[in-house]
Amino acid sequence: MPKDSAPTRSAILAAAVHALKRAGLEGFTIEGVARRAGVAKGLVLYHYASRGRLLRAAAAQVARDRAAGIGRALAQGPGGGGAAVDARREGLRRHTEDGTARAWLGLCAAGLIGPSDRSTGFEGTAQQAVLDGCTAALAAGASLDELRDAYHALWLALLDVERGEEGDR
Repeated sequence: MPKDSAPTRSAILAAAVHALKRAGLEGFTIEGVARRAGVAKGLVLYHYASRGRLLRAAAAQVARDRAAGIGRALAQGPGGGGAAVDARREGLRRHTEDGTARAWLGLCAAGLIGPSDRSTGFEGTAQQAVLDGCTAALAAGASLDELRDAYHALWLALLDVERGEEGDR
């Protein structure tokens, strides 16, 4: 009976995501992933065939994990409500601390994943653009206080724009 390879494949993918979060693209190696997963380099290549394929699989996982985290924050409330703002900012802080922001920005810069584009409509597109900008600001060293002030100012401006459009109708 053949052995189930799903756990090994999952361990390799988890190790690849960890490598991206800790070392970025420049430090991403098959050897490092194999060491972290506790498998031989040949087994990594058996499951993913090449560094590029493993990197694309890890990029997709980073994107899924990031989207899930943002989705949880967005579920806290619509627009710029206090609880939603706090939840989004906390999510961005966690992504900065755990390396997700670093991995995301590096993968975007390399063209392996695109910026957020899953939302439709003005508000959804604006939310994703703001979150991507906040991620970049935190990764560049902006403080949480600076980020909070800029975030609040932006959402107030967007609300003013939205109110102005409603008045024009």
